[in-house]
Amino acid sequence: MKPPRIALLGKSRSILSWYEDALEGFRLQGCEVAAISYQAESPSERLSQKRGEGKELHNPEIVRRSASQLAAFSPDLVLVLNKAGLPAPVAEAWQQSLRPSVPMVGWLCDCFNEVPRDQVPVFESVYYFDSHCLGALRDFHAAHHLDSPILRFLPLAVNPARYPFLPPARPQPRLVFAGKCSPHRHLKFAEIRATGLPLDLYGPGSGHLLRFWRNRRLSPATLAALYRSHLAVLNLPQPGNTENGLNLRAFEIPAAGGIGTYPDVSDLPLSFEPGKEILVYRDAHDLAGQFAALRDDPDRARAMVEAGLARVRRDHTFAARARSVLEDAFGTGNFSSAKD
Repeated sequence: MKPPRIALLGKSRSILSWYEDALEGFRLQGCEVAAISYQAESPSERLSQKRGEGKELHNPEIVRRSASQLAAFSPDLVLVLNKAGLPAPVAEAWQQSLRPSVPMVGWLCDCFNEVPRDQVPVFESVYYFDSHCLGALRDFHAAHHLDSPILRFLPLAVNPARYPFLPPARPQPRLVFAGKCSPHRHLKFAEIRATGLPLDLYGPGSGHLLRFWRNRRLSPATLAALYRSHLAVLNLPQPGNTENGLNLRAFEIPAAGGIGTYPDVSDLPLSFEPGKEILVYRDAHDLAGQFAALRDDPDRARAMVEAGLARVRRDHTFAARARSVLEDAFGTGNFSSAKD
């Protein structure tokens, strides 16, 4: 069988790299891949947006261009990132550009409570990373008098090349958070520090006056080095983005050789073994107790680094996610597969 042709549609200009990493995952599986952005790309599309003709998939020029790209590429599978449905004109234009029976599927990366009302069901299956979305997905299809499509759990993942692993030196006996230090997170930081836990902050909003470089957005390589240099890494999901599931950082930390922490959410055991591959905490006092126990047991800390790294490399790369999508679409063994 020829390598499948996969069209991947999403936002090409995002603070997150999952669009580019998903593309790379399919390439590693031997696929021919077309990257089609549904953001404005040309001067005419940007001008159309400025004229008030709509943004992204509400802009007629972007819809025409993306449909033309789909027709020219002639994919065997269309994967749309972070959409549960599509505006009706988009669904019609894209379906008309495809050969008969070519499936379109969606993969969600943000949590939500309802699907936008201008969207209509169009996907044969929807991959969700957070079970909180399931009720909204079922309500969405029921409102259109349709049975739910195939709903499959597909967590987020990591590109190991972006977060390189190096054998960790002796880490500092401290906790670190590296990311956007939002007001909500600062409240959590205060709770954690009140327990006596030593916590270092890096990233926008971290509030360093003298060490101003800590306030910047950090590269993946710098983040990876921070993860390795501390005993454990604080992971605080943004409310609304994740509820029951895991964010990208949950996979990036162990890929780099760090020990991740995560609140005790219902979807977590589907991806990691709590206490062995990741520290799972209920509140700040529980986190402080677990941190102290880990600090006093270096052998366990080393074993947790090794276990987390092995789990991510085996199960949680974007190449592994691409393989899952391909197996669902074409069957096991019916496509050319490269090593992850």
